[in-house]
Amino acid sequence: MLKQNFWNAGIALNNSNKQVLDVRFEPGELNKFGRLPFSVSPIGLGTYHLTSDRRVSHEDGVSIIRSAIEHGINVIDTAPLYGVGEAEQIVGEALGGTRSENITVIDKIGRFEKSIVSRLSQEAYTDPELMLSQLNHSLRTLGTDHIPLLLLHETDWDEWGLYPDSSGAPVWEFIEKARKQGKIGGIGLSVRKPDRAEFLCKTGRFDAMLFVHYHNLVWQDVADRLLNLATKLDIGVAVGAPYRQGLLTSTDPGLRNRLLAERRTSVPPGIIERIAAAQDLARKYEMSLMELGLRWLVSDERVHTIIVGPRNPAELRQNVEWAKLGGLPTEILRDVRELGQIEPGEWQ
Repeated sequence: MLKQNFWNAGIALNNSNKQVLDVRFEPGELNKFGRLPFSVSPIGLGTYHLTSDRRVSHEDGVSIIRSAIEHGINVIDTAPLYGVGEAEQIVGEALGGTRSENITVIDKIGRFEKSIVSRLSQEAYTDPELMLSQLNHSLRTLGTDHIPLLLLHETDWDEWGLYPDSSGAPVWEFIEKARKQGKIGGIGLSVRKPDRAEFLCKTGRFDAMLFVHYHNLVWQDVADRLLNLATKLDIGVAVGAPYRQGLLTSTDPGLRNRLLAERRTSVPPGIIERIAAAQDLARKYEMSLMELGLRWLVSDERVHTIIVGPRNPAELRQNVEWAKLGGLPTEILRDVRELGQIEPGEWQ
């Protein structure tokens, strides 16, 4: 029986639903999450897309979270920013407002410009009381009194005052107070810049890290040193946006020419060639680009959970099926490493 003591009590599995239960992570498939006292499923559910401003209805968002739990996913990632609080509300409703030690809810503090302290958003990064106000609102919205892992949203932003010396940053006072009040457990990073993430990991103050956008099938080398450091320091590692918000989902051969025409600063010419090479590999091995990318991450033992963002139950189930296939064979991993040798370059 599930304990009424951390979310996922109050959610009864539909044991008659064979289509769900035959594709499910079992306890033996969970990964240790660094030094934190819980294990995590190979993939977690992100709620960034499960809001009205992403054209997902409130009811469908709740249903997808409950389906994720039926599939054995025990990590739910959310933030006050997502849907301006709607994502947290959906998580709270889906989990029934109760708590169970079997579900890890990852929430965030920060991005105050879209929060209950939006008029004081710049001040909030240096005011522990305003930070606490946002946290308390998140707890009320989620319907709980404790968050097991709280991340500093966009920890690599200058606004937090963590660089070049993190010791006097006001956020530490907030963290100490929130922990004394029993409102939070672990503390983590939510980052995109490896150099700043390395700096913060070395402070010894962070238990986990969500690294987004730049560790995936195409951006392979950006975070390599960072992930090795996290392993050495026993920091839990989650990777977000494995499909680069849709960029790494299509095997359409016309994608290369479209990207070359767009000349995005964030997608330099060499990266476009990597994407085209990845498409070729997916066709060669008769799998989708998404399967190739997800299983490449599953192959990386330094990564404990991968946060995916499905918008419907079919996408959710497909991600679970791919993850349960396990890491890629050695031959495919070798080919993927080769495409990572293409120099990213830059636009002239």
